[in-house]
Amino acid sequence: MNSKLIPAVLLSVSAMLLVGCEAVDHNLQEYVRNSLNQPTQPPEPLPEPVKFEAMPFEPQTDRSPFSLPKPENIVVVQSSKKSSDCLQPDLSRPKDLLEQFSLDNLSMRGTFRDAAGKLWALINTGSSGSIEHQKVTVGNYIGLNHGKITAISPNAIEVEEYIGKGDGCYELKPTQLELSVSSSYDK
Repeated sequence: MNSKLIPAVLLSVSAMLLVGCEAVDHNLQEYVRNSLNQPTQPPEPLPEPVKFEAMPFEPQTDRSPFSLPKPENIVVVQSSKKSSDCLQPDLSRPKDLLEQFSLDNLSMRGTFRDAAGKLWALINTGSSGSIEHQKVTVGNYIGLNHGKITAISPNAIEVEEYIGKGDGCYELKPTQLELSVSSSYDK
């Protein structure tokens, strides 16, 4: 090919590209002009701010806001009724490790299967040390209200708790501890 022909071809292709850009630029300017000619809508009003009410802090009785909550103490009131008269938890069985924490302070972090195929759930206690993460399965007890784990799914743990009725008797209350997903690992 002729060496004088190559610059002429490149020059003509460049000119075509510039003409094409000008047509696109013209359409953009027309769109902006039409958009500016349309009347603007007023902005939506801001929601009313929630009024903040400060609670008085009593250092002698309130927990320090800079320390983790401690396990709650529960007082068991013995009923004057016989255990055969109403529903009672088994107070003679040894307590599981996670029965010293309220269900509100526990979070489910995931599930896994062991070599035998049994489904386990991983619980975060929110405290540091050797009990920060515990594995549980169906039949384990959890929480302050003698909660027995009745089922485990990949998204939740089903717990049946004994809730006192005030007369020394209890009733069973089903509760769920759902999978807690966080964007970063809680320390």
